[in-house]
Amino acid sequence: MKQFIKLTLILFAAGLLLVACTADANEGANVAAQIADFDLPPGYTADFSVTVSGYSVAAYNPGDGHSHLYLIQSNKEEDGEALAAGLSKLVPGSGDVRMTVVENRPVTVRGQNVTAVISEGLNSENTRYRQIMVAFQGKGGPALLALSTPVSTWDETMVANFLVSLR
Repeated sequence: MKQFIKLTLILFAAGLLLVACTADANEGANVAAQIADFDLPPGYTADFSVTVSGYSVAAYNPGDGHSHLYLIQSNKEEDGEALAAGLSKLVPGSGDVRMTVVENRPVTVRGQNVTAVISEGLNSENTRYRQIMVAFQGKGGPALLALSTPVSTWDETMVANFLVSLR
């Protein structure tokens, strides 16, 4: 519980630091490269990146104002479970979207057999969203991927290709 509280406070502080974090594509690529190598989905560009208190976050979006892709990593192995719980607070719309798990899908990420959790929900504007979250071992510690898009633009092929590209 103590680790979860610490992680929650760090993630909250990271959210406050978004004003000061970088939106530079090269810096975002550097932060992301510390987590995993991957092929960015078509149309997605760097949104922001931040490294604070042993956590790294790289965020991307396709410019549609609705879809988001996050990679987050802790350099502390003991943060693995807390990371999965804490990231849900960073996902855009988490305050106004109630998500329901619709599938637990076995996937392979960076050579690891892990479970992807796929959820759906409505935001305050009655837009239906779909989200995939995958916890995995990143290059420098426990990591989490969160990708969220409106159901109307969800592209299963793009999601599958992105998961396969994580190495």
